[in-house]
Amino acid sequence: MLHEVYVFLSAIGAGIITGFIYDLFRMKRKALKTRPFLVCIEDIVFWVFTAMLVFIAAYLSNQGEIRLYFFISMLLGIIVYNCLFSRWVTQILTFIVKLIIWPFAKLIKLLKPPIRWLMKLIGMGKEKTSKRLKNYSVKARRRLKSLKNIMRKV
Repeated sequence: MLHEVYVFLSAIGAGIITGFIYDLFRMKRKALKTRPFLVCIEDIVFWVFTAMLVFIAAYLSNQGEIRLYFFISMLLGIIVYNCLFSRWVTQILTFIVKLIIWPFAKLIKLLKPPIRWLMKLIGMGKEKTSKRLKNYSVKARRRLKSLKNIMRKV
């Protein structure tokens, strides 16, 4: 009886871990838009990882025997995670990500005006350079024409 309780609790733990990993994938999809092909690959990675987690949990707790109550208790663990922990974990992880990203966002905000000024300066330099290159190309064509005329006369 005690062994079945251990298997039951380990399957619930595996379900909670599966729910947490699903939340990580869900948060990643909200933060970064991905192409449908990459979404399919992410889903495959999630399911492969979940299958490995199920089999490792079954192997460690029940010598690899998988029974119906194992899957039911794992589903119960996922439900418990979604009902009790998902909202809190999502808020905490969002706060941590914002806390990490905040200094970089402020730095980018501070650097935008100097970068725009520099890009404008480079753009003006590009215009001057292109005008000079056009003048040089016109002069080079004239010199080539005069060289051709000289070569014809010789």
